[in-house]
Amino acid sequence: MGRFNSKQLCIFACFLSNIDCAKILGVFILPGPSQYMAGSTLMKILAARGHEVTVVSVFGENNPPKNYRDVVLDGIYEKFTNDHQPNMFNRVSKDLLKPLEIHQMTMAIMENVFNHSKFQEFMNTKQEFDLVILEQLQTEALKYIAHHFEAPLIVYSAMDANYWTNPYQGNPEPPSYVPNVHLPYSCTMSFFQRLWNSLMYVYNLILREFLVHPQQEQLLHKYYPQAPSLDSMMYNVSLVLLNSDLSVYEPVPKVPSMVTIGGFHIKAPKALPEDLQRLLDEAEQGVVYFSMGSNLKSKNIPSQTRDFLLRTFAELKETVFWKFEDESLKNKPTNVVVRKWFPQNDVLAHRNIKLLITHGGIFSSMEAVYHGVPVLALPVFADQYVNSIRATLNGYARNIPFRELTEEKFREDLEELLRNPKYKANAERRSLIMKDKPLTSAENLIFHVEHVIRHKGAGHLRVAALDLNIFQYLLLDVITFMVCSVILSIFILKFLLRRLFNLVNKKKTKTH
Repeated sequence: MGRFNSKQLCIFACFLSNIDCAKILGVFILPGPSQYMAGSTLMKILAARGHEVTVVSVFGENNPPKNYRDVVLDGIYEKFTNDHQPNMFNRVSKDLLKPLEIHQMTMAIMENVFNHSKFQEFMNTKQEFDLVILEQLQTEALKYIAHHFEAPLIVYSAMDANYWTNPYQGNPEPPSYVPNVHLPYSCTMSFFQRLWNSLMYVYNLILREFLVHPQQEQLLHKYYPQAPSLDSMMYNVSLVLLNSDLSVYEPVPKVPSMVTIGGFHIKAPKALPEDLQRLLDEAEQGVVYFSMGSNLKSKNIPSQTRDFLLRTFAELKETVFWKFEDESLKNKPTNVVVRKWFPQNDVLAHRNIKLLITHGGIFSSMEAVYHGVPVLALPVFADQYVNSIRATLNGYARNIPFRELTEEKFREDLEELLRNPKYKANAERRSLIMKDKPLTSAENLIFHVEHVIRHKGAGHLRVAALDLNIFQYLLLDVITFMVCSVILSIFILKFLLRRLFNLVNKKKTKTH
């Protein structure tokens, strides 16, 4: 029997699955390991389904699965980490500067992508795709890729509905109860929080219209002069895949073209390495797992903070697993196990895990909830603050912003989480919510991606709000008309009454 090529294998796999095989392009160019992990996992799910996927990224797979092809934009990750990433533990950023920092970062990333020889070579190929999936983080210029390949576009967001996705789907985001992603607020806000949230809403709107869009338009046409206007492409999005779930996020509005797939990256736990399995099994008092994620490095924690963390750990009866990039850590207590890397999902699934200490990243937060593990969050930047606040409000966590971390506060919260059973009970309750679905997150992802492919863009999901300008959407034209009508009616009524009064007076004068 002859050897099948990749296209034939794809068709054969899709035939067995009773679906149409599709060629899907995924573009995940954010230079963060966790962001890439999410994007590659998403595309692997589609490849396992039988689709033929191509992934443009700054990383790449050492052992790509079947139907999975890499286009690696090498050098961008190294450039970004060297040029744009100081020690984040020492970083302080004001609320108003955060949107500008995101804009500057994404502009730098997109410039490097458009200018990369491998990207230019890829764009010059005559390939055909049935669908493009793009990670969305104020990267509207990259939506040109879908136009270039004449394919429907799906965007993926690493968080819930937010100001990076809402405008392009016509999704409402009333600042009265939907907090800006840069603010450490929940949906229940005080008066002054609602005031500041509203000001941030207007500020982001002004930035988007007068800075972000014009500069992205200029960048796009610098490399693709023949491209249509950015305005004609950036609203042409068939579907938004949101990495959110009601077990972790608060309920906010979502139009039909926005679908939650939070937890899609979580898989059934695999067998642990023998040494880790033994350590976990023999930890009669339980294990505390400590990881600051993949973008933050524990080795960069200031020495004074690191020392009191170790002193506090030494007082615990539990074993501590600490993801620490320098395994020669000095003054390490005997109950602390240091590794450069742990299989986090598999570790959290073990029955003896009692607590996760984390930076508050959304992927770690979801894994903790899925496995019913309480959380001590030490947020450092971005959405980590609001993720940590939500976890605290949901009753399975406590949070201390890293800049406010003290030895006394750390010890107090650590003891509270380990000794008070309510946090474990609330974590298990949230775990039940996450798992109580008709479809798993991965199945929901597959269904909606294939739905867009089957309906060639799924235009039936588009809401009419996208056809309105800002004045029409906010009913400012209607309000103006009503106010003018009332004012005009008052003037007419006043005029008529004056005329009537004058006529009455004339009649009275004649009678006398």
